[in-house]
Amino acid sequence: MINSGLDNRGIKGRTDRPARVFPANTITVDFWGNAYYRDFAYKMATHNHVFSLAGSVIKNRLVGLYLESALSKLRSLFSYNNMATWNKLKALEISLPTVEHANSNHQYTVDDIDFQYMREYIAELEQECIAELEHSRIVELGVYLKAAGLEDYELTDEDREILFTSMISVSDENRVLESNRKNRQVRLKNFTLEDLFESSTGDIDLQQKDVNGKGCFLINSGLDNRGIKGRTDRPARVFPANTITVDFWGNAYYRDFAYKMATHNHVFSLAGSVIKNRLVGLYLESALSKLRSLFSYNNMATWNKLKALEISLPVTADNDIDFEYMKCYILAIEKLTIADAVRYKDKVITTMKQIVAA
Repeated sequence: MINSGLDNRGIKGRTDRPARVFPANTITVDFWGNAYYRDFAYKMATHNHVFSLAGSVIKNRLVGLYLESALSKLRSLFSYNNMATWNKLKALEISLPTVEHANSNHQYTVDDIDFQYMREYIAELEQECIAELEHSRIVELGVYLKAAGLEDYELTDEDREILFTSMISVSDENRVLESNRKNRQVRLKNFTLEDLFESSTGDIDLQQKDVNGKGCFLINSGLDNRGIKGRTDRPARVFPANTITVDFWGNAYYRDFAYKMATHNHVFSLAGSVIKNRLVGLYLESALSKLRSLFSYNNMATWNKLKALEISLPVTADNDIDFEYMKCYILAIEKLTIADAVRYKDKVITTMKQIVAA
């Protein structure tokens, strides 16, 4: 069903309610002036003034897409206060390529439209789009691998063993969760946040107005952009990289860069020797993700509340934190994530090629 709007090109979903079915190889225009070529049959809503444009001029998909582009100017002509109607639309003009006539006085008509040029132009754009997608796939893969410090994203036998390792909650009097690593199980131990971290807060009440694109990143509360509000060079305490921030909602993020923090929204910087490196930091961030379910606007996180909370971490046979396991686990997860991104990109490229070949 087609309705008005930009989202999903006006496609609202499917319906089997009896209604007029419009054929493929037509163009819809809604009351905002959004024009889209349709290569499928469809039904249309009536309350929002959507029109189906048909005609022999729409020779095929490539010509239809060219016409869609030519009609894109309609968006600048219509609005909620000036809705498109067929009486308004039919008098408007669009410019299309024509086959040049030897007679300079020739009066050009629809019969002179250069459909071959239109087809070739869109086909060339589609091939350029495929080339750009393939190039960006290579570039993005390189960026992902570099950020993760990896040579490739192929899982090793060790990676697979790590990913299939399970954690069994069988606690003893020392609150150690026992399991056998050799049987693809790992031992866990609970630690309070006070055992693991030291907490610090900012010294200046930095606000959004202080963000000017210069200096250090400013961290505040919130999920958007992982709490990063921008850069500020206003003098304030600078917290080092390789630390973790926790805001009053319980959002915890590992930081691999130096930063400043707002004070009015209770953001804490957690530091400690337990944060060995980026990979361990990301594992700890994941372990701290449960904090979001514990805090809210009516129950804000404070260090007094946080420090008594516990998280479970893998330990060795000597009950020391197993940093090697944490590092290997995150590396394996990063490989899986990169593989998912590559598969998605490959699917986009394959789909684009199928559309072009149709």
